[in-house]
Amino acid sequence: MYNTIKDHHLTGTHGVPQRPFQGVPTGKPHHRDKADEGIVKKDRLFPNVNVWPIALNDLSEKYSGDGLRQLARLMVEVTRKFTGSIDSWRFDNGDSLQGLILRCANRLRDRARVDLIDVYHNCDGELELDLKRYIGNKGNIYCINLMPLYGMKRKNRNLFEILLSFIKGLPFDSIFDTCEDRIDWIWTFLIEEMAYCREAHNEDYGERLKGSVDFLSRYERKYNDFQIMDWKSRLESYRPQKDVYRKLKELLLTSEKLDFQVVQRISVRDGYESMVDFYHTFLITDDGESEFTRSYINMLNDCSNEYDLLSTYSHATVSNNGMETFEEGLEEKLKEVENFICELNELMERI
Repeated sequence: MYNTIKDHHLTGTHGVPQRPFQGVPTGKPHHRDKADEGIVKKDRLFPNVNVWPIALNDLSEKYSGDGLRQLARLMVEVTRKFTGSIDSWRFDNGDSLQGLILRCANRLRDRARVDLIDVYHNCDGELELDLKRYIGNKGNIYCINLMPLYGMKRKNRNLFEILLSFIKGLPFDSIFDTCEDRIDWIWTFLIEEMAYCREAHNEDYGERLKGSVDFLSRYERKYNDFQIMDWKSRLESYRPQKDVYRKLKELLLTSEKLDFQVVQRISVRDGYESMVDFYHTFLITDDGESEFTRSYINMLNDCSNEYDLLSTYSHATVSNNGMETFEEGLEEKLKEVENFICELNELMERI
């Protein structure tokens, strides 16, 4: 059921291992050619929406009457917004709304670099568009490892509290988010595997499982009960004595210039259908080599065998209430965050 995991070393990060997940990316598509039924999205980015990708098939199968007219109006408005005037377009009496919609989609693709258009109903039942521009293929999971951090608590409690306050404030899922379905599923799986190992006398695998389960038992309440402090002011007054502590302080000071929320503003091609999005590839975990981390990667591997989770996009939402614009420079902002995580892990390993 689970795929083999291979190590990957990110260039320019001093050999800090980041874990790849597998899958076959589709690359930059010309259009969505699926004929999927509407699905209910329960993801944190786009809650409770019905999603239908625009396809070069008969839109009347999914839209008719007022729905088709509303979609056509939105497409015309967004085409004008992103590509300029379309007053020169000529129409015949036999032209359909479906033809107009596809004409707008093609113009958006050719002139505004819109590679995908997802159409969905928001919570109020109104149509909205999610326009997507292809960025590139991403296949790594970036983990922040807590095990070395908890190992330094007695050595340097001040720096420990600064680091934990910083890490806990990041917009990433953590090993302790047992209320999240994905995290809860992994823990259920690992605990069941431990029971199996006792019956099958698989001591090596059982010990690896025990490492993550013991970490959860020991630190879950401590992590969740920890109150985030004003780590910035404490960091400024902190006077490190050791070289590694000094480098950690310097690194944390640079974090103020980084945009960690960028991971929430990038999406994957099949995020709606899979209910896995780009930000799920950033994780606060016990250790990059632990069974919890391996199981998390395997879960994404399984999902990526069915859905394209590697092709990433910037996106802009369009509705009757307004139109977002595409954000530029996302790749550069993301690269800065990725490099920061690698440097942070490397320094914490040296403590």
